[in-house]
Amino acid sequence: MEEPSSLWSSLMTSLPTTSGLRLATAIVALLVVFSGSGCGDTEPGTSTATTAKASVAASVPSDQAIIYPAGSVEIRPGATAVYGEPADVDFGVVTPGSKLRTEIKLVNPTNASVVIQKAVPTCQCTTVNVDGTTIPPRGAVGIPMTLQVPSTTGEKKAAVNTILVSDANGAQKGPRLTLRAIAAYAVQALASTSQGGPRTLWIDGLKPEGITGQIQLTSTDRRPFRVLSLNGDAPMPLQGNGQAATTQVIAYDLSQKTSTTMPKWMLIETDHPDAPMVEMRVRHRSSMLPHQFKEYSVKVQFDGYIANVGRVAPGSTTDFSVELKQFKGRTLSALRSGNPDFVVKLVQRKDGDGDRVRITGSITPKADTRGPFMCPVQFVTPEGAETMYVIGTIR
Repeated sequence: MEEPSSLWSSLMTSLPTTSGLRLATAIVALLVVFSGSGCGDTEPGTSTATTAKASVAASVPSDQAIIYPAGSVEIRPGATAVYGEPADVDFGVVTPGSKLRTEIKLVNPTNASVVIQKAVPTCQCTTVNVDGTTIPPRGAVGIPMTLQVPSTTGEKKAAVNTILVSDANGAQKGPRLTLRAIAAYAVQALASTSQGGPRTLWIDGLKPEGITGQIQLTSTDRRPFRVLSLNGDAPMPLQGNGQAATTQVIAYDLSQKTSTTMPKWMLIETDHPDAPMVEMRVRHRSSMLPHQFKEYSVKVQFDGYIANVGRVAPGSTTDFSVELKQFKGRTLSALRSGNPDFVVKLVQRKDGDGDRVRITGSITPKADTRGPFMCPVQFVTPEGAETMYVIGTIR
């Protein structure tokens, strides 16, 4: 993926120094997809972004840009250049799989029209189609944005840089617009290393002190719960006596894991009815996924490499779904289970936004299979196969 700085350089050198103003109809569809490439998890921290009310979008959301004429929007006192209102949107903690909607206005406080010449995503997970939109003098353009949260947990970010053109100033950098959300279940997990320090949404096994540490689990709905297992083993409580509580703290220890046994995720089983399985990514050289290696050729791009089906009754069948990026028009031949204790079948294929396709599959464990599981599932195409993982617990 090209760095943002080089994107800016190439765009700025390719633009003319002046441009006639153009009036265009803008259709904007911003779909933010989270994956290991481009929009990685980062440490949670204090955000100055506006907190948005996360709402589930309608099944057919409007993506028509809204033109606000002069006098219809409040202008920020002292503003002399186009700005985002809000420029940064923080949806806070949301449920994995949520579809969220917000609107960001590009407000023009000047007395001359301004054209959005370019809107450039900082990573391939964001697509924008707003080029050519004219922002009226002392007005605004409202941009409806849809954020599709995948089924994986963690902090998700995306940004769009803009280049604006006016008769007075030619082409110039415009506002940077960002979206952020933390995907978590009814039980949220945060980890810290053996040396303490800031809590993270993942296990930081890249640091020596992160090979051991603790995980704090908090019920976001204040319902007391118990931790039943950690990667299939009995948990080691560091707080309380293992009885139900709204917060639990358990220890983890990866010191005895080898390059072949290092887990890719921590699987935390609880008795909370809305969070029977909680996963945490393990960051370690031995837990890398294939697409994270430079020399690897990706056959299928998933919007998340985990599908969490929660609690499954013994021998019963349950569905899972995942979105595939840049897959419209391509062939999916079959789904193939990587674990002989599970049968996986392709159930449905449905076109989504842009070039995305949503795949629904089913998974059925053998009648005598019990406990937490992580089943590799291969998505088979004529170009080759790619693997994601279905997780859950059988009780």
